[in-house]
Amino acid sequence: MALIELTDVSFTYPDSKEPAIRNLSLNIDKGQFVVLFGASGSGKSTLLRLLKKEIQPHGTLSGRISINGQAVSETSGLSQDVGFVFQDPENQLVADDVLHEIVFGLENIGLDPNEMRNRVAEMVHFFGAESLLNRKSQELSGGKKQQINVASVLLMQPSILLLDEPTAQLDPVSAREFIDLLKRLNEEFGMTIIMAEHRLEEVFTLSDKIVMMENGQVKISGEPRRVLHELWNTEYKAYIPKIPALFLSMDGQGSLPLTVKEGRDWVQKQKVVPNISRAFRVSPKPTERIKLKNISFHYEKKGDYILDELNLSVRHGEFYALLGGNGSGKSTLLKLMAGLLKPDNGTVFFDEKPLKKYKRVEIAAKIGYLPQNPKLYFMQDTVEKELQMTLTQWDASKATDAQQLFDQLGIAHLLSSHPYDLSGGELQKAALACILVRKPEVLLLDEPTKGLDPISKKNLAKILLSLHATGMTILMSTHDVEFAAQYTTKCGMMFQGKITSEDVPEKFFKGNFFYTTMIQRVFRGLSEKEIPMTLKGVTQ
Repeated sequence: MALIELTDVSFTYPDSKEPAIRNLSLNIDKGQFVVLFGASGSGKSTLLRLLKKEIQPHGTLSGRISINGQAVSETSGLSQDVGFVFQDPENQLVADDVLHEIVFGLENIGLDPNEMRNRVAEMVHFFGAESLLNRKSQELSGGKKQQINVASVLLMQPSILLLDEPTAQLDPVSAREFIDLLKRLNEEFGMTIIMAEHRLEEVFTLSDKIVMMENGQVKISGEPRRVLHELWNTEYKAYIPKIPALFLSMDGQGSLPLTVKEGRDWVQKQKVVPNISRAFRVSPKPTERIKLKNISFHYEKKGDYILDELNLSVRHGEFYALLGGNGSGKSTLLKLMAGLLKPDNGTVFFDEKPLKKYKRVEIAAKIGYLPQNPKLYFMQDTVEKELQMTLTQWDASKATDAQQLFDQLGIAHLLSSHPYDLSGGELQKAALACILVRKPEVLLLDEPTKGLDPISKKNLAKILLSLHATGMTILMSTHDVEFAAQYTTKCGMMFQGKITSEDVPEKFFKGNFFYTTMIQRVFRGLSEKEIPMTLKGVTQ
């Protein structure tokens, strides 16, 4: 008997015309690592929440969901056995400081103080979070908040772990460490893990089963290699990670490579020219659009500097990707450039004029800013009302452009929805559409691909590239190395409050261990003799 069984499950949210989950049946065995993937809004988050009684969404539910043969609706005391990590870390934080956040769950179950201290010490050391214990929860970056949420859930020692896009806000190094942690929990402790994820490059290698969802149903499920083969000649091929996609594009023979090691072994045997292309990029102008000179900033008078004598120049028509670890100051830098924060020292220039000399309305007209948490953008109770308010404030004649944007982003059907009822990816796209309809001269994007499935990313890239082609300057912070490598004109690395390196993507990512693409990893360290002539030059 399967550990988790879903039989003919349907679920509809209140006031919704269409069910979020429809006639879904799925079995998950004990100890399996299962990855859910599919378009934003396909029902992944809803499915996960239905598996945990305490957070089941309100609405109409039919069918049967059981764990260990017992219906979830009839269970009691399962709160410790089933752990849940939310997509948005803000939804899980309950305490003002990190230490109280970590022990909150243990206090609620009345754990013995000595046992509590032992668990906390072990978990804090494992996550390297000693320096965070006395920090205020709201001061942490999105990635750090997510790490603390995971630690607090694992302290409860669940046997089933449900994760809703847990790596969306983690930098490549933190994401790799987190995925390694999941691997250990699954392989060494037998924990059953069900993970909804858009970052598929590495999680597919860990999974026993992958499940693609579409319109609230299971589109296809099974062992990763079989499912990826079946997806190749379909409209869903964008979901296939780079290494197996390269193999399939060359009609590779033998076992489908999923890992870098398997990809390297296969690459050295090839005699077929692969078809790999890059996006066409418009060269920026030599003149400066935005300049930051000797910028220093800290949030608390006695706190550490987040930015420390930082210098940055962004040219007219640049498409600039800002990379770096969680907490390195990327979001703070974007807020300074948007005029939302003022530097302690130094000057932010816009078109060679200090930004502080512009009126707030002038800045808002010239600079569009998408925050890391798109919920902060919305003030109305429906997406349509938010859009109408934007059009009223800026230019009602752009309504046609707005409709086109919503169609391009695939969210026209969500106009009547409350923003907070949308999935993370849908919310991100709705906020972006409301910003783009204003047609700003400069676009600042804080993690714009967070929560987006691969097809949505391609649609976003088309929009950004079309804007870039008209001369718009775009600067984004991102952990999405593949997206930055494919579409941007320049990349910069933040470390210790400064831009420590920057270059065009081809040079920036070459030789890196973590901040690099999967294809670069496949070719790393191979000598000229080891790379077949037909593959030379294909390292993007």
